[in-house]
Amino acid sequence: MPVAPSGNVTGAGTPAAAIDAFMAAIKATDLQALGAIWGTPNGPARSQMDMTQLQQRELTMLCYLAHDSYAVLSDAPALHGTRTYAVQLKYQTITHVGQFDVGQASDGRYYVYSIKNFAEFQDVCARKKGG
Repeated sequence: MPVAPSGNVTGAGTPAAAIDAFMAAIKATDLQALGAIWGTPNGPARSQMDMTQLQQRELTMLCYLAHDSYAVLSDAPALHGTRTYAVQLKYQTITHVGQFDVGQASDGRYYVYSIKNFAEFQDVCARKKGG
């Protein structure tokens, strides 16, 4: 089982490990771990954002990206040395494939930078809220 980063450890050693750690943080609803694996070329998001804004964005990700299981379907090189992973998430009867961009930051560690089609996951959040 993948382990999400915690404490002072941020990022992951490989792009694939970043995906695994990100998904583990989502599954565990662990805001600290999520802030340590989600980031930019400058490092972890938790070191770059106002805490209120960071938590709001993380809570949205926890809701939209909730999953019972996930599978990496593909991995391809992308712009600026990043990699794009097609990741299938299943939540109850809902299945979506997200396009996750992962890159290496200035600290040498890998972070999930973005999810290109994030809005498509809003029905998962609605289902969780009973809508």
